[in-house]
Amino acid sequence: MNIRARLTLSFSVIVASILLLFSIAIFTVSAKYRQEEFYDRLERRAITTARLLVSVEEVDKNLLRIIDQNSVPALPEEKILVFEKNNSLAYSSSDQPEIDFSKELLDRIRKEGQIRFAKNTFEYLGILYRQGDEEFVAIAYAFDRYGRRKLANLRTILVTGFLIGIGIIVLAGRLFARQVLEPLAKMNRQVSKISAGTLSQQIDEGNHKDEIAMLAMNFNRMLYRLQTAFDIQQSFVSNASHELRTPLAAMRSQLEVVLAKERLAEDYRQVLHSLLDYTKTLVELTNGLLLLAKSGMDSQRLHFTNVRIDETLFVSQEELAKHHPSYHFQLDYDTLPENESDLTIRGNEQLLTTAFVNFIDNACKFSPDKAVYISLSNREKNIEIRFRDNGLGIAEDEKDKIFSPFYRGVYGQSAAKGHGIGLSLCKRIVQLHEGAIEIESTPGIGSVFIVRLPTIAA
Repeated sequence: MNIRARLTLSFSVIVASILLLFSIAIFTVSAKYRQEEFYDRLERRAITTARLLVSVEEVDKNLLRIIDQNSVPALPEEKILVFEKNNSLAYSSSDQPEIDFSKELLDRIRKEGQIRFAKNTFEYLGILYRQGDEEFVAIAYAFDRYGRRKLANLRTILVTGFLIGIGIIVLAGRLFARQVLEPLAKMNRQVSKISAGTLSQQIDEGNHKDEIAMLAMNFNRMLYRLQTAFDIQQSFVSNASHELRTPLAAMRSQLEVVLAKERLAEDYRQVLHSLLDYTKTLVELTNGLLLLAKSGMDSQRLHFTNVRIDETLFVSQEELAKHHPSYHFQLDYDTLPENESDLTIRGNEQLLTTAFVNFIDNACKFSPDKAVYISLSNREKNIEIRFRDNGLGIAEDEKDKIFSPFYRGVYGQSAAKGHGIGLSLCKRIVQLHEGAIEIESTPGIGSVFIVRLPTIAA
């Protein structure tokens, strides 16, 4: 069952239930009113008869019977009986009364003053009437033919109206469901036309106010993110292919040249050294790609522990010093937080070390003196790490681009060798640890990369 059918059914059931309850309430109230009104009429008839019988001496039983049978408010099949204190019948409006009232019933009427009950199709009312020292029990009963006929007509009207109302409700429900779901149907038609090549196409956002408009806006944002992701993926594949193809093509070219004829041992040694350099380049590139993929994993799938940032920085410096003895590291201890919790975060030590190695390596590569200046401080329950170089700087319009995979800035292309993976990897690692990166740079003077990470004290 589709949403339109379910919505129509739900609407119809709810409205039909309300209509049914309303009809039942009308019928119940009408039936109660008919019964109360009929009992009131029986009460008036019983009291009037008992009063005439007791108070008016000129009225005998026969005359009273004639009055009862011919009075205007006489009820269909009405009978009125009056009993004396000893339970003997003092009066009956019928020539042949059916006396089937027990002594217990008469005593109950005397005790309670008035009782009402129904038997078969008749309604009965018994009442105690006192006149001085005399005490009588009057019982009136009749069949409410007109009241029941009105009630039957009302029932027919309500049932017919309910059945007709069901049809109208179902029709209205279908129209209501169609009107409510039309924006979704329109959105569905627009979405069905979107493919991998038309992600830039957006759906109509309507009035920008209701829930469907919010859904459309969120869907458009998702399309934008998908388009961006596909563009990045396409660029990534293209750049990765180029970065891998260049050293492989060079290696192939050198091998073809060296195999073209017999060479001296020294020539072979030079070619092998060159191939070794290209192999190192490919290994570095492959490791960078693997780390880039790992940094894109969900944080729940990675092993997080308490990591001291200062110790991780020392490890990063030692690792770089082994491979780059010319690098110089200067750590500012004056701003180092004294509290251990202000230096500790929840994170993956291997990924953090990789990020710091890249930040330090970048700073040293682009500095003429191969030096990096590192400072640690604590601000608003975040630890702030600053990596400052005195290199060529970064142009303002390149600050966001340098975090894209394989992107190398205008100054970076000529100043240092690399693949353009490092900063992209750093950004993903920092985001994985719920941190942020900020760049302060002046072309020709240098750059400061500011990394903020939440501490365990946050």
